[in-house]
Amino acid sequence: MSDLIRPPEPSYIQKADAAIRDLLLEFECQPILFVGSGMPRRYFGAPNWHELLKEIFLLLPNGGDRFEYYRQKLDDDPIAIGSALSDLVFEWAWESGRDQFPESFFSSAVRKETFVKFLACRYLEEHTPKVPDVDEKYQKEIIALSAIRPHAIITTNYDLFLEKVFDGYEPITGQTILRYNTNSFGEIFHIHGDVSDPSTIVLTASDYDEWVDKKKYVSAKLLTYFAEHPVFIFGYGLGDANVKAILRDIGELVADDDGLIPNVYQIIWQSGDLPKYPPDQAVFSVDDREYRTRAIYTNDFQWIFEALKSQSALTSINPKLVRALAARTMKLIREDIPSGKVSVDYDILERVADENDHLPTLLGISSVSNPNQSHPLTITQVAKRLGFNHWTAANKLIHRIKDEKKVDIRSSDNQYHCKIKTGTGKGSLTRKWSLKSVDLLRQVAEGLDYDVDI
Repeated sequence: MSDLIRPPEPSYIQKADAAIRDLLLEFECQPILFVGSGMPRRYFGAPNWHELLKEIFLLLPNGGDRFEYYRQKLDDDPIAIGSALSDLVFEWAWESGRDQFPESFFSSAVRKETFVKFLACRYLEEHTPKVPDVDEKYQKEIIALSAIRPHAIITTNYDLFLEKVFDGYEPITGQTILRYNTNSFGEIFHIHGDVSDPSTIVLTASDYDEWVDKKKYVSAKLLTYFAEHPVFIFGYGLGDANVKAILRDIGELVADDDGLIPNVYQIIWQSGDLPKYPPDQAVFSVDDREYRTRAIYTNDFQWIFEALKSQSALTSINPKLVRALAARTMKLIREDIPSGKVSVDYDILERVADENDHLPTLLGISSVSNPNQSHPLTITQVAKRLGFNHWTAANKLIHRIKDEKKVDIRSSDNQYHCKIKTGTGKGSLTRKWSLKSVDLLRQVAEGLDYDVDI
């Protein structure tokens, strides 16, 4: 047909934005964020591992020279350097550096690595800013990040900057991770420990040996997250050992035959202009097996954070309240009912199981019918998903459907379109569109056979 409106090829960002939103709609739940050191480094210049070790070395006599000496001697291996530094700090603490540490540390009941971990945590606490103190150029980006309201966050970072960004989220660290109920909401899992308890952080060779031993248990604990939620990885380089170690364990269980973990996206920072056709997958090899995740290359995080914000994000609910409700529900199911501590009204339980709206009513929660969940797009967003630069091109496709099928999909509320009242005036309304409308209009634009079912 000569009059077909052929959509231009969507831009890379348009495609990636649509892929993110579609994945969230497919899973119908909040995402999991896997956050590495690149994020605090971006927002407040947090040190990388070598830089943190150097800052501690500088507290020692002739520390600068000793840092370079051990870098050379130990082939610049940060784990080995951390172990050597631990011994040096221990000796210094018992000699001239005693006033730098709590007196309680000087006891055989305290491990000698505690001294170096204490200094590392103190440095990070002193250099982690409050969100308003972050450079103004990142403020909009951080606001967009905090609006995501992820189900949970997993991180190898020691600092507590993420807790300042995500108000109400609770840090979970150390052995607590292995005992924690991952059905809850609003946690930040510090799998390498955090500054609130220096003994938990992974810094020396012995720490890493212990971490390797328990990593399988941590991976198993997090498997539910990776299997049932979209997962987005930020702040780690391609091939980062920490990410590979976790994803290998997860991949053994959830990867497809080609090694693809389909619901995991690695967000890869690219300075300057993006290549025209960046790779759409990140590939890594572990133990002679190849695994892959989805990949998005970007030189701007804000649009990704905005895409990750769910249409029904829990913007007005305190995560502590959700955690308390989930914890009490689990206790009721696992302890109170089996032990006979509570009387069970099975008629109510059956209604909860059979009627979608009964449980919210029982809990005192208003059930809201929100067309923004089923019809989240404006006509301009529909046009962008089709690769058009202006909404009028999508509007022409709607008119073509009317001409060809004698159906005006704008004339009623249906699976493609709905009208939402925005004020008291007669004309105070807006039109919203569903993802199904995008699929329909794409078929029309490409001249394919199509049916309209309203």
